Amino acid sequence: MTIHAANVRIYEKRTETALLAAVALHAALVLAAGHLPGRAWITGGAYLLGLLTCVLVTAGAARGGHPAQRPLLRRFTLALGALLLGDAITLSFELRGLPIPALGVADTLYGAYYLLMAWGLLKLTRLRLRSLRTIAMILDSLIVMVILGTLCWTFLLTGNVPLHAAGAVYMTLDLALIAVGLLALRQQRLSVPVALICAGLALIVGGDLHYAVLGSYASGDRADFLYLWGTALQALGLWQRREQSVRGVQWRPPRPVRVWLAAFPYLAGGLTCAALLLARPTPVTLWGAALTFLLVLIRQSTVLEENRLLARKLRHSAAELERRGARLRHQARHDTLTGLPNRSEFEDQLRAALSGPAAVMFIDLDGFKDVNDTFGHPVGDELLRLVTARLQAHLPARATLARVGGDEFTLVLPGADERQAMHAARQLLGSLRDPVPLVGLSLQVSASIGVSLAPRDGTDVTTLQRRADTAMYHAKRSGRQQVQLFTPSLDEQRRERLILEAALRRALTGDEFTLHYQPQLRGPHLESVEALLRWTAPDLGTVTPGRFIPVAEQCGLILPLGRWVRERACEQAAAWHRQGRALRVAVNVSPLEFAQPDFVPHVQDLLARLDLPAHLLELEVTEGVLVQDLTGTAAKLRELRAAGVRISVDDFGVQHASLSALMALPADVLKLDRSFLTGPGGGARPPPDRRCCAPCTPWAAN
Repeated sequence: MTIHAANVRIYEKRTETALLAAVALHAALVLAAGHLPGRAWITGGAYLLGLLTCVLVTAGAARGGHPAQRPLLRRFTLALGALLLGDAITLSFELRGLPIPALGVADTLYGAYYLLMAWGLLKLTRLRLRSLRTIAMILDSLIVMVILGTLCWTFLLTGNVPLHAAGAVYMTLDLALIAVGLLALRQQRLSVPVALICAGLALIVGGDLHYAVLGSYASGDRADFLYLWGTALQALGLWQRREQSVRGVQWRPPRPVRVWLAAFPYLAGGLTCAALLLARPTPVTLWGAALTFLLVLIRQSTVLEENRLLARKLRHSAAELERRGARLRHQARHDTLTGLPNRSEFEDQLRAALSGPAAVMFIDLDGFKDVNDTFGHPVGDELLRLVTARLQAHLPARATLARVGGDEFTLVLPGADERQAMHAARQLLGSLRDPVPLVGLSLQVSASIGVSLAPRDGTDVTTLQRRADTAMYHAKRSGRQQVQLFTPSLDEQRRERLILEAALRRALTGDEFTLHYQPQLRGPHLESVEALLRWTAPDLGTVTPGRFIPVAEQCGLILPLGRWVRERACEQAAAWHRQGRALRVAVNVSPLEFAQPDFVPHVQDLLARLDLPAHLLELEVTEGVLVQDLTGTAAKLRELRAAGVRISVDDFGVQHASLSALMALPADVLKLDRSFLTGPGGGARPPPDRRCCAPCTPWAAN
């Protein structure tokens, strides 16, 4: 590819050099020939050779150029070919010493040249005739053409009428080409080849002007220089265009050039006025001035129309910008999914409501994560939209509902007291009582709502939101689908929970936990022990399991904590087994732990790694595990029991699982809740048939 590109560049350089050499040869021969005999043969031959080179270069560009450019390049090749043939016929008359006819075959070929060049230039402009801008540029070109024609006729075309009439015809054709060339130059972006073609056209017009002024033509005079150099520039421009796409390599003229091009018609009009003042007016001058004035009036009407359209466009753009700005402002302060105000907008509304009493509610949907995990986020989004519609339908007057998180909403009710706030919150809960039809199912949706009141619970936005969130958190802990009013004790509970959570995270890596073992007797014999977790924190002292276990379950720390208990208890049981004391160890299992996919594999791996017989491990699960997923629980319990692990059900009777379901489980021991051992009057009931393990004094492992 590199060699091919280098060869192409060499070919281009050679072609351009050959073109330049042919033009330079003509100039050198004209200067050297002087008044020598046969001068016309020398200069005329060099001139025709230069023109032939231009035609060959253009034909080569048409033959080997881009497919999109070939039709256009062929038109220009035909135009230059017609020019070459016309000049050859004209030169033949001169060489034979015959007078050049006023109108002949050569003039027909010259006319074809002008027509083909105008056609090609129009194709280069790619004008849209229905465009107001195109009409304006056409008028500008016509104004320039009329003005230049008027000036040339007034100041230059005088004397020998027949000869000057022929020159006037060519000048008119030249002016038409100038008009078309100006259309190309007035484009917002034009290509370098177009600029070269127009520059060559300007030189050819200069040659025709020279011919029209002198009234005679001879081979080797200045007109030939202008004709040949103009044709060479056109050929060079077409040669450079051959490899371009339809649009070509674009460039934007400098601002001064564009300003002068725009002002040129008006400058030319000033020249017409000068002609009327300085020269004796002729009919052509007067008609030209009148036509110029008419065209300028029409052009000014297009300026007025352009200004009107521009003003309308500016008004439309301003209105569109205002609409977009309003939409962006709305999007910046509203939730895109539900259309509700977002956190920033809500806080502004709450801040404005704090001039008097107000209620703040924090609403959190119960179990929304399960919907997302089960049905996917699109279904979850649709559920949020439906819930939003229900909440909005039951909003009290003057209330503002906002979405501040995934399934979290906040509400401010200005002027509300405790009674009004609680009534409004219960209405919102009632709006979610009916199932939501979605994905062909009826999904039951509920929410937990926390309420704080201003100024009782706070006088600033942050405090009121935080305390409403605290109350909502307590409502969710209390069983969900509830309304909880904030009280100072809730703040203390939450603060304590946060302190415990931070201390728990530290304790997991700080070796602050210990295991105690509570004996379980069958008669006088020690049958097994139950592993009991104890925690003594450096800054909190002894923390009971009733305080830290719920916190660990809520923040997810129960998983690493439960794994630590199982591993330490199994290690202790394995140590006793190696000492010849086959003592079974019972370990409590949280429902969250039991639900993990790797729970059973971890127990099996632990037994194998410690070489602990499976019957020396007893796992205690609560009734809550059975209620959540009876089928999955039974499968895991069967797998553990098949491996030899002993299974016991603890605290039976708290959540009232059916006895038929319980009896289908592969459990070895059933531990009844204390309420099953207490009669209606508080007296003791007879013990059940299955064994109940009562608490006894714990003892530490040796």
